[in-house]
Amino acid sequence: MEQTKFVFSAFADEIDANFDNQLLALQKLGIPLLELRGVDGKSFSVLTDDEVKTVGSKLRAAGIRLSALGSPIGKIDATGDFEAHKALFSRIMDIGEMLDCRRIRMFSFYSGTLDRQAFEARVFEWIDELLCMAEARGFTLCHENEKDIYGCSPEEELSLLSHFGGRLKAVLDPGNFAFCKLDASKGYPLLKDYIAYFHIKDADRDGTIVPPGKGVAHLSETLQAVANDRKGQTVVLTMEPHLMVFDGLSSLSKLDDIKHKYTFASPFEAFQTAYEAAKAMAEQCGVTEA
Repeated sequence: MEQTKFVFSAFADEIDANFDNQLLALQKLGIPLLELRGVDGKSFSVLTDDEVKTVGSKLRAAGIRLSALGSPIGKIDATGDFEAHKALFSRIMDIGEMLDCRRIRMFSFYSGTLDRQAFEARVFEWIDELLCMAEARGFTLCHENEKDIYGCSPEEELSLLSHFGGRLKAVLDPGNFAFCKLDASKGYPLLKDYIAYFHIKDADRDGTIVPPGKGVAHLSETLQAVANDRKGQTVVLTMEPHLMVFDGLSSLSKLDDIKHKYTFASPFEAFQTAYEAAKAMAEQCGVTEA
């Protein structure tokens, strides 16, 4: 019987803000895919057409393909300016078409001043609008479980995904459950029918970020379950280890929330440590594809 193939991608802006250096690092590590997020110190979503074309040329020259667009969609209050956010989403889809990448990572908003019932209704309403926009242009939306947004727990994530009946996919980050001090072991069994791909990070019991396999994200058990369930399939694992503070992290998370137990000489060393640990776990369960 065929084994599951794990192929690695990366948020290479954790290694270096400079896009050229990101591509060089991926080549050195042997990681064939990139989840695009930060380019030369700014979000890819604000790039001009000419800058996007340059990104595409550099990707082709480096032999690196995009696995997804790591967008900021959904990281606003549910009482915020949704029309402006939809305009941003349209621009992100323009960029996706230019770079031939139709998978978009997204989030599901912060509650702001809304109570629980109103917040859930708003989340479902807004995501439905985004899904309609995405489906009209042939894009797939993948929701990431993230601290403080709707869907930060396995149970709430299931409520969100099941509401849309498979229209909305998941990018499962078991490390985010651990970071939120929740039981990460529940994540894959509850959500497996909706998962498109995975993010790889880990945290210990008090939420401190640690290298993959050193915490309580149950990464090894999750990869083994994936290997059992998806034999003959190719599964993307995007490295997002957060082992060091990097340029742009403050726009992704509250820095006072992030604690580190391990120290590294450089962002590259931190990322390499995380990648080698994750790759070893993946090779225990299936095969890795370059």
